[in-house]
Amino acid sequence: MRAGVYNRYLDTLGGGERYTGMLAAVLAQHVEQLDQVDLIGHGEVDLGTLQEHLGIAMSGVNLVLVPDLGEQAISDLSADYDVFVNASYMSRIVSQAPRGSYVVYFPTPWDHDLTRLQKRIARTLGPAVRATGTPYEYQHGWFPPEGGRRRSYSWTSEAAELLLSPGPARELRLEVGRPGAPEDCLLQVEVEGEVLTTAPVRREGFSRVRVALPPSGTRQRIRLLAPTFEPTANDNRRLGVAVARVQFGGGRFRVRERLGYRLPYLRRETDHADFLDSYQQIVSISAFTEEWVTRLWHRPSELLFPPVHTKAIAPAPKKNQILSIGRFFARGRGHNKKQLEMVKTFVELQRRGELAGWEYHLVGGCSSEDEHYLEKVRAAAAGFPVHIHANAPRPVVEELLGSARLFWHATGLGEDIETRPWVFEHFGITTVEAMAAGCVPVVIDKAGQPEIVRHGTDGYLFSTLEQLQQHTRELAADDTLRLQLSANAVERAHTFSEHAFADRGTELAQKLLSAAVTRA
Repeated sequence: MRAGVYNRYLDTLGGGERYTGMLAAVLAQHVEQLDQVDLIGHGEVDLGTLQEHLGIAMSGVNLVLVPDLGEQAISDLSADYDVFVNASYMSRIVSQAPRGSYVVYFPTPWDHDLTRLQKRIARTLGPAVRATGTPYEYQHGWFPPEGGRRRSYSWTSEAAELLLSPGPARELRLEVGRPGAPEDCLLQVEVEGEVLTTAPVRREGFSRVRVALPPSGTRQRIRLLAPTFEPTANDNRRLGVAVARVQFGGGRFRVRERLGYRLPYLRRETDHADFLDSYQQIVSISAFTEEWVTRLWHRPSELLFPPVHTKAIAPAPKKNQILSIGRFFARGRGHNKKQLEMVKTFVELQRRGELAGWEYHLVGGCSSEDEHYLEKVRAAAAGFPVHIHANAPRPVVEELLGSARLFWHATGLGEDIETRPWVFEHFGITTVEAMAAGCVPVVIDKAGQPEIVRHGTDGYLFSTLEQLQQHTRELAADDTLRLQLSANAVERAHTFSEHAFADRGTELAQKLLSAAVTRA
């Protein structure tokens, strides 16, 4: 039997890609019925790079790289396999394999990043605009969207492609920037191998690029080429330029077509989940995700926690340090980790003399667009023993994990989990890493965190900042309690180890193989 495990973003080498690679390794090494396991992706990456960057031994796994020609092409490819696993974020691929498994990181709604007005417009005009057909498709070389309501953008890799439908002469309009990059760069735009323009891209702010496109009776392949950089040691993607607000102008278009060009979000698919009917198994990465799969998609799913490399992290001689890990995102612009609120809480404890001799360390990546938020955090910490490690390399992170006594995590604080569940931590890999290093976690009692931390056994959960202060005071003052919870935290972390992932993954694979054979 042949199995194919697909992740559209495999070459980005992120957390979801590690989950995918580990799943392929489990199928190859632990499921005897499978004679061949292919890990399917796009881009320029080799098996050695995957093993090194993701920290996975992939013996028995074949790497299959194919051109990114859209979801229909992968759907057709899935028919070549007895088992097809789709582990791509926000994918709607219909599986044509006899047995299929769909991995859900979170069932993020299609319109989660739109304003209320945009949502109303999309739900009213979207069906009519989509009926005209899709004018362009994102192909290889794009990372998932990020940013906030003011500007949502997608990073390119070294080469990113758009596939444009046949039509008259048109003008491609892009907003491009390079937030967080060490330097400016030049963006080169090609159409079918011909360079049409070269434009400067600044690391500060975004600018408009216009490209005149010739008429074409066939689909045109547009390539965006730019040098890349690695944002942080904790984010090993290779990023080119950030692209926002892709639009087309000129030519003769019907009103509905012009609306689709001017307002691309009108062409997004709605929240139908019919594609899931082609899979015999849905896998959620946490109970929080599992709950929302049921609520939003009205389907049951199986639970498979992410694999955390707990053996690579070990306690070191401890110091009176509190640690938080997470990217610095301003509120309304990404997955805000609430660093400002936590710094103010620490400062308040310091002012009252309740954490004398303690330090607070914050680690996380930060782009230029979020530097104003980082400056607010720094200003709130001024004059107190607060150390901010923006864009720190991995060795610094591991050193702090080893030396810190406590770990704080507050993502989702003050947010409405019923209306915006995607802004919460869907699992919490950094929390597990901190526990493996012997840090006692004091984390928010929301989303994925309560699945990891057992209140009063291996850490504490809080709902308010007052509770965060109370638990921190108690742990700082009681060495015996803290040492006991620390030992329990180390033991608890192994619940989410790679070994646990392999056992559960094998169980789910056997369950899928025993399911009745159907074909979509």
